[in-house]
Amino acid sequence: MTKLLTKVNGKVYNISELISDISFEDSLNNGCSKLRFSYIDKNLEITNGSVVSFTFNDTPLFYGYVFSVNRNKNLDISVTAYDQLRYCKVRDSVVIKNDTVTTLTNKMCNYFNLKKGSLEDTGYKLSTDVKEDTTWLDIIYSSIEETERNNGKKYLLRDENGLICIRKLESLQLNLAIGDQSLLRDYTYSKSIDNEFYNQIKLNLKGRSDGDNQYIIKKDADSISKYGLLQYYGDIYNTNSSKAKEEAKTLLEQYNKEKETLSLSCIGDIRIRAGVSFYGKVSDIDFYQRLVVKSVTHRFVPTHTMEVEAKL
Repeated sequence: MTKLLTKVNGKVYNISELISDISFEDSLNNGCSKLRFSYIDKNLEITNGSVVSFTFNDTPLFYGYVFSVNRNKNLDISVTAYDQLRYCKVRDSVVIKNDTVTTLTNKMCNYFNLKKGSLEDTGYKLSTDVKEDTTWLDIIYSSIEETERNNGKKYLLRDENGLICIRKLESLQLNLAIGDQSLLRDYTYSKSIDNEFYNQIKLNLKGRSDGDNQYIIKKDADSISKYGLLQYYGDIYNTNSSKAKEEAKTLLEQYNKEKETLSLSCIGDIRIRAGVSFYGKVSDIDFYQRLVVKSVTHRFVPTHTMEVEAKL
């Protein structure tokens, strides 16, 4: 059962029975979650900034704020709402010093007056840096990537029904199988080198005492011969050549492989959010392993279905 509440001008309305369409979208470390819905009621005007909360089968799923309202001549009204992370898309200048992903996230929440939930201690101290003209979200995401490169641990930033949280991905493993004879309706399996594939890493080591730049290059000659030269370039600050070489090696190991994606069209399960993992089983391609959800779209009308993109 769906329950959709909205607060307009201080008054709460239950509009569950008015809804003609509703969907929830979530992506792994790639922006805020999104709730879209449509309704017909000429007497209720939902305005930008209105609060929206959505519960499905007694499970709170979304709490956020309206950012877009559209209507047509048939009085169909379409609404788009985002969670709190939408406010963190603004650009700013941020100093990173003696920080972890956790402390940075705490600073972000305090700056934007966002409500906080569980902020797991990520431990790793980030490199000292000054981020100019960069969104807070991108700063947090790049810090999560730096943490993974250095300690191998994967984290996500997300809003959990109105509370900003940092979670370790390994703590989000579901005892759930999706595939043959279990929720699966259709699938698409793909392998690609078109996005986030690099067989040469070039790092510009900045902040040297002599003021000169030093370039660190790590490459895979066999991969370049097979696919052509696909280069990753990045600047790194306030570190030595040895550490820069290690980072280049780690980046090459991370990016020098075909990206495999499994897209699943399934019967819905509300536990599936970006970052959680489950067992995928598809006999046609002799596939059975744990998958991490990269993105998911849940649709609740007329029945609950979901489109899942999973990382292998």
